[in-house]
Amino acid sequence: MPKLLSQDGFTVAFNSLNTGRIDSLPVELRPAAALIIDWQDGKPYFEIQTSGSTGKPKTITLEQDKIEYSALQTANAFGLMPGDTLLCCLGLHYIAGFMMVIRAIVNDCDLIIAPQVANPLADISDQVKIDFAAFVPIQMETMLSDPQSVKIINKMKAILVGGAALSESLEKKIQTLEVPIYHTYSMTETYTHVAIRRINGDQKSNSYAPMPGVNLSLDERGCLVISSFLTNNKPLITNDLVEIQADGSFLLMGRADNIINSGGVKIQLEKIEKICGHIFASLNLNLVYFASGIPDEKLGEKLVLIIEGESFDKEMINNINDQLSMKLSKYEIPKDLFFVEKIAMTQTGKIDRKGTLINIHP
Repeated sequence: MPKLLSQDGFTVAFNSLNTGRIDSLPVELRPAAALIIDWQDGKPYFEIQTSGSTGKPKTITLEQDKIEYSALQTANAFGLMPGDTLLCCLGLHYIAGFMMVIRAIVNDCDLIIAPQVANPLADISDQVKIDFAAFVPIQMETMLSDPQSVKIINKMKAILVGGAALSESLEKKIQTLEVPIYHTYSMTETYTHVAIRRINGDQKSNSYAPMPGVNLSLDERGCLVISSFLTNNKPLITNDLVEIQADGSFLLMGRADNIINSGGVKIQLEKIEKICGHIFASLNLNLVYFASGIPDEKLGEKLVLIIEGESFDKEMINNINDQLSMKLSKYEIPKDLFFVEKIAMTQTGKIDRKGTLINIHP
């Protein structure tokens, strides 16, 4: 019988959980225990909050049969078996953490609950068996600098990384890992990932392969449209600009709502961020940053780059601008660099562009 486990070794079987026992459990296990009880009692619907990274957070109602379908698809895709151990270190009120608990229930797997911190493996012994986990990029970045965490990671069957884009420097570091790592294309409305791409090993790819039963198309903007059992076989229109490849996979180009109009020139912000990432990696700069448009009397919107940390010296700024001028048109070169003490993040580990820009005063 699958078990719910804490980091310090407390163990309780799923089938022994009931509402009367929740208050006697370690605090960190109670949310997962409540979810397990609801599932075992046959609750037909669950409400999950979206991250709010691309708009106002909203609550999505998910249906039990589709939740189970998604959990089984994940098990099939990554070879999860009854008796495997899953790690949950993400909030259960968001889709990534919620689905990790459901995967354990549906696939008869043990479940370890760890805190949602930068290194969720820090207090777990490297003797503990973990087969599958999901992390956000900032967690992967932190764990890769800790040898004990790397040892635990390399014993897993597979790892999902999602919730935000990967920096070039992080993707380069991930190449040193033996465990298969996958970047996910997911959203609450699709019951987590509907496409994945391998980011290390011989099968690494730049394109996302859809999960079985997922049909993809484009709308008139060139944005991805998804249809599957998880969407009731109805088209789900996204704001993600993609290029669909001959094999059915797709390249993610950016978001339609991340295009600014600067002096009559349309600029895709993700393109700027990618080029900046190449340059920063070549200079061994590991930075948190993003491109954005801010109001400008002459241009309408002025392209700027927001960087977390202390300001660069004049020589470094000139070096970066020289490299940008070789890779981008003059209209695509950021007109200003703004350095902030901390870039705001959502609770799911994504950059909060709006929350950061509030404090930018040109």
